[in-house]
Order: sequence, then C-alpha cells, then structure tokens
Amino acid sequence: MITEHHLPFGHTPSYVTTSGWVFHTIQAPFKKDKDGNLTLGTRGGILLATRKNAFAISEKIHHQSDLYQTSTWTLSAGEFIPIIHITGVYLSPDNKLPTSEIKDLYTTLNNNFHTRSSHSPQNLHCHHYHILAGDFNSWVGMEQEEHLSNHLGFPHIPIRVGDPHPRRQPQDRVTSSASTTTHARARGRLLLDFLNHHTLIITNDRFLPPPDDSTYQNKKNKNPFS
Repeated sequence: MITEHHLPFGHTPSYVTTSGWVFHTIQAPFKKDKDGNLTLGTRGGILLATRKNAFAISEKIHHQSDLYQTSTWTLSAGEFIPIIHITGVYLSPDNKLPTSEIKDLYTTLNNNFHTRSSHSPQNLHCHHYHILAGDFNSWVGMEQEEHLSNHLGFPHIPIRVGDPHPRRQPQDRVTSSASTTTHARARGRLLLDFLNHHTLIITNDRFLPPPDDSTYQNKKNKNPFS
C-alpha cells in the first residue's frame, strides 16, 4: 500500500510492469487554488501494489476528493485461500475539514467492513480478513485499543509504544457539532472508536524488530520492486 503517491494517472508505469508488479491506483486529485480553480499540483492518492497474476482483484472506490480518498480492494486466489480485503485511506492533515465529513467517512468504512468468520474444526482460518492501511493523520498517542485489555493467550500482542507527548493524545470524545475544523486529536478518537468497534489493532510502533537484528537495515534499504 502506498499513500500520497501524487500520481495524476491510473496506469502502471512500465518500469513497474517489467519487474512483475501491478499498480491498482486511485489517482491523486488536483489541488485547487483559493478561487477554486484546478492547479498542476496533486494531493494524496492511494494505490495497492500486487505481484502480477497473484490474485483476482476487484476494486471499490468509496471517496475521491482533494482532502481524502478511500478504496477497498478484494483479493482472492482460489477456493481454499481466504479472501483478503484491503482498504486504503488517505486523510489530509488539513484541519479545515468538518467533523461531520470525517464521521461520514467512518460510517462508509463501517458499512463496507467485512467481519471475519469464526474458526471451526473444519476451517483453521477465517474466510475473510480485512486490513486497513494508509495515512490517517490522526493522533492516538499512547492509548491502547480497548479490546486488548481482555486479550489473553496466543497470539501474544505486544503493547504499542505510541507517542508520549501530552498534546498528541486523543480527545476523550468527539461531540456531534457543526465544527468546520477537526483537530488531529479528535481524529485520533474517531479512529480508535472505529478500531475498537471492529476489534482491530494498530500495528505502528507495536511489532518492532529487536535492536540487535542485523538484517533490519538491509530490509529497510531493499528495493520493493526488485
């Protein structure tokens, strides 16, 4: 998943195709000037990169405005492999975005979320898995997901490190109002509410490699399209 790619086109570049990858691109909308006219610059953009012929993929675009874009790709590869849903999100850091619009965005994501099926003796995995990735520009600080307080046993889920700065902790709640701006702290609360509702977790700052992992630097520098 790549966010803020700023590509004004939807095709896969030739250098990506020759390396065996395919881009499923939601174009970055052109920015508007103060008079509402389109400029040459772009804002945001999300895309999913997959190996060629690895999956059958369907795409559903939810939002494509200059301040936020969301889309869900559904990946399938045969009868006995779980279906994977990946939702890409780009939410501009511009706080001049009404709270009501962000709440509507999460309502759309809620309505298009695929709940994982239960395990059974006949099925060791779920039939559906849903992953959300992207740039939410939301401050969640050090607050942990509520449902993890009751999580015991396997798999072990480590505590997320998070940001300890007092000003980057999420608000206690976000009221319904006609506010035309939404601070990153309020966005953090809306994101956490969504995650808690679906028992999802944030992976940022949670599954970090050990400090003595000698391969970490090599992994960071590896070309993803090589």
